[in-house]
Amino acid sequence: MKSFFACVCIALCAMVTPASAAPRTLTVVADDWPPFSGHGLPDGGLSLDVIAQVLRRAGYQVETSVVPWARIMDGARSGEFDIVGSLFKDPDIASYMTYGDPFYTTQVQLVQRMGGSHAFTTVEALRPYSIAVGDGFVYEDSFDRADYLDKVVVTTTLQAVQMVAFGRVDLTLDSVDVVRHAIETEAPDLADAVEFAPGVLAEQGIHMAVRSDLDGSAEIVADFNAALAEMRADGTLAALVDRHVPGKAGG
Repeated sequence: MKSFFACVCIALCAMVTPASAAPRTLTVVADDWPPFSGHGLPDGGLSLDVIAQVLRRAGYQVETSVVPWARIMDGARSGEFDIVGSLFKDPDIASYMTYGDPFYTTQVQLVQRMGGSHAFTTVEALRPYSIAVGDGFVYEDSFDRADYLDKVVVTTTLQAVQMVAFGRVDLTLDSVDVVRHAIETEAPDLADAVEFAPGVLAEQGIHMAVRSDLDGSAEIVADFNAALAEMRADGTLAALVDRHVPGKAGG
């Protein structure tokens, strides 16, 4: 009888243990915003690649995809997606998502026509100018909330840069990494038509954020931050950054 019960216990443990030990699968999405995320980029771009590698080191399984921004916001609120990547810190998003530590830093600068005389000093000083902005894009809180500015809404960063080059607006702005990537990969002819205006609007960290109502969200963020710190210390993060933004491993 003892051997029979022992066999039963072993069998039950064999059935229960794998299920309970199976890594949790998290859905991670980001919008099309190269080089941080986008279709056709290696492993979905810097943001999705780093987030996936960090979470896997922390013991999670990860499914990543590039999704339109409007669907991301709906899906994050409805529970369709667990984690959103390629984010600047934004008070509105922070009201329902919990941010992890930044894994990259980028500068947000104005873009003007080559030889222009603009320079960033304050958001208020931009009042006289027309400025192309991406639909739903986040740049910097005081700029984002400046409803008095003449903002011309466009779909992509490249479209905004083209409008500056063709004189349809005075300025645009975005991460310098995004602007450079758009010009280098999609419109190299614009390299001699536009330039960054002096002055930095903001230094922004690139983050991931977890739905705050997701079961165990605080633990996921803590696990992410701990694994990210390990990867920063052992050089793994720098190697990933250099893969997507060569020469910017320290960014």
